[in-house]
Amino acid sequence: MTLSAVVFFLLPHWVAAETWYVKKSATKMQAEASARSKVLTKLKQGTAVEVKKKSGKFFQVLAKGKTGWIFRFKLSKKAPADSQNDEDVLGALGGRQKMTARESTSGSSIRGLSPVSEQHARKKGATPESIQAVKDMENFKIRPEELDRFLEKGKLGEYSQ
Repeated sequence: MTLSAVVFFLLPHWVAAETWYVKKSATKMQAEASARSKVLTKLKQGTAVEVKKKSGKFFQVLAKGKTGWIFRFKLSKKAPADSQNDEDVLGALGGRQKMTARESTSGSSIRGLSPVSEQHARKKGATPESIQAVKDMENFKIRPEELDRFLEKGKLGEYSQ
């Protein structure tokens, strides 16, 4: 086989590789393209990975000298900003979404009652119990293991295959 033939066959593999970044700390790199596969390692937010190939909802990657598979929605073409919150549940389900200007008014209610909203709710007859319930929901946190069990049971995210 000539050198040009070798280059022809190997070149697509070199060209196809792209650098992507881990969106969230503790992202699992697995032995196979399956959420139930053995976890080889967990990567930190911002870790650069070299995407080798794609299979369904998983990317085969090279990172820190290891080759494994990562659920594609755990990766981004852009390096994540340092200000991202690793405990962001919605981020774990598929990444952050930017909010448009017209969504900003409803966006504040997603994060709980602002002082102005709370005052308005009281004027409209909301009970103290209801206001406290919104505050309790705003402060609710779950552990990554609980989120993983929820996703698996519901066949969501990386378990949807």
